[in-house]
Amino acid sequence: MVEPKITIEWGGALLLLGGVIGGAFLVSWLLTDVLHVRRAPYVGALSLVAGGLTAGYVVWSGSGTAFWIERWPWGLLGAVLAGTFLTLMISRQPAVQEIGGTSAVTSIWEGMIYGSAEGLLLSVLPVAVTWQMFHTLGWTGGWSGVVAGSAAVAASVVVIVVHHLGYREYRGRAILSPLVGCTVLSIAYLLTANPIAAMGGHIILHLAMLRRGMELPPHAGVGLIPMAEIDEESTHAEEMPVGASRGN
Repeated sequence: MVEPKITIEWGGALLLLGGVIGGAFLVSWLLTDVLHVRRAPYVGALSLVAGGLTAGYVVWSGSGTAFWIERWPWGLLGAVLAGTFLTLMISRQPAVQEIGGTSAVTSIWEGMIYGSAEGLLLSVLPVAVTWQMFHTLGWTGGWSGVVAGSAAVAASVVVIVVHHLGYREYRGRAILSPLVGCTVLSIAYLLTANPIAAMGGHIILHLAMLRRGMELPPHAGVGLIPMAEIDEESTHAEEMPVGASRGN
């Protein structure tokens, strides 16, 4: 990780982590389950939330441009490896609707922008903030670093879970696929220490899902159907491949 350029108290890091967790849940729950916002404007709102929280973290930690460019070759490699791995897992299952390609607008909006926003919110921010908290305490060297890394991934898992619970369609076993898939990208960021790993990997995954006709959340009309029908559908989640849910 890029170490902070200013002194950061662990309590401040804990508060920021709480803000990431709360923001990750509210943006999905309030906009999709309560207000039934369509996917296109939802992606815009999610991007604003993820971008705002990331900008706040970069300023708060004093990381500056180093946050983005330090170790960027490793981040690029991590993105390719993680994204390819998850894409291969998807390819082992029959396509929902093999379309062979998507429009440029859809690829940019739902693939690149949506993927980047989720990569930042679900994988980069919780890992970075938790690592900095342990760094402040002096617990990132030797075996303490293993504990810090494990705690950082665990924090990311919490954010991934609460974010997807905001979608009605993931309140069941269907949540397992995005949980595992996004966790792979969080580990990629932890190992490379560059956000390109999580953001790029998420973009690759989204583009692969779009190509195979897999609908990204929020699913059309899901907030308007009985919850019982969603629960019944979620019982078939184990048939989906790792990272190959309708959206991550």
